[in-house]
Amino acid sequence: MTDITMDFVTDWQNEMIKEMEEEGLRFKKSLPKDSLIIKYFSYRRKRGLQKPYNIFKSNEFNCPEEYQKGLSNLEEILKNGGDISPYLSKDVEKLKSDLMFNDWSVLHLHLGEKFENSNKYIKRTGPLLFLYFKGENVYLINIFQHQDWTKKEVLQIMYSNWPELIQPYIMKIDGFQGLHPEYTEDQHLELRKAGITVMLELMDANGKKFPLIPTGMGITASGDSMNDVRHYQHQIKEIRSLEDMVRSNIDFVKQTMKSLNVNIPTSLNFKLVYKDGRFQVQEANTQLFFDLKR
Repeated sequence: MTDITMDFVTDWQNEMIKEMEEEGLRFKKSLPKDSLIIKYFSYRRKRGLQKPYNIFKSNEFNCPEEYQKGLSNLEEILKNGGDISPYLSKDVEKLKSDLMFNDWSVLHLHLGEKFENSNKYIKRTGPLLFLYFKGENVYLINIFQHQDWTKKEVLQIMYSNWPELIQPYIMKIDGFQGLHPEYTEDQHLELRKAGITVMLELMDANGKKFPLIPTGMGITASGDSMNDVRHYQHQIKEIRSLEDMVRSNIDFVKQTMKSLNVNIPTSLNFKLVYKDGRFQVQEANTQLFFDLKR
């Protein structure tokens, strides 16, 4: 009987950590790999897809004159599919949790016109642009201040202008009269810092209240995005499925080796290797790659 060894999850995790290092991100390697990769998923979402976006502005949108130039520069980047990283918080490269983004998927960007001395970040501004990515579109909600991280007005503007963005998160509760308790924004902020997801209530055009879950699916106890945690879990599930596929195709692997006049090792050691822009299965002893998607 042929011995078979593989640990595709660790192979994949190590490749993701390598990618993070190549991007110049700063993080403690002593932290659990799953936690680091979840935060990396959040980082990638914050950077956007670096493709051209259709830009929409709310009816309430109002940018102070002194930040118009910075806003115009940013809009050009979004329109042309450029990199918005210089406009992000400096904490992004340290993979520090952005709790508003993790909770609501609402991103904040600075509106400076010029780069700081480091030439890495745009000069910081007090007022911030709050925006929301969805598919090919980016929705500019309005200009807000630091500490407006739980301001319910942010989501109310989204609903008033683009109800389709909020609709998937509305809870259907017959006879809904309001949340009890309905937390203040300060209380919401403290609960969010504690890793507690808070339901909200907004008003429709008739002034009727309705409840909704956070537009980013909320946060975990660690402060990570539930969306990113689910994405990570999905990736692990797919990788485990690939391991099962390898185990069920050992005869095919051996037949391929025979057809190539390669001696079959007494122990097969499979690795998940990133090659030619995708992950591939390689047998380490023979260095052969196998396409098992058949």
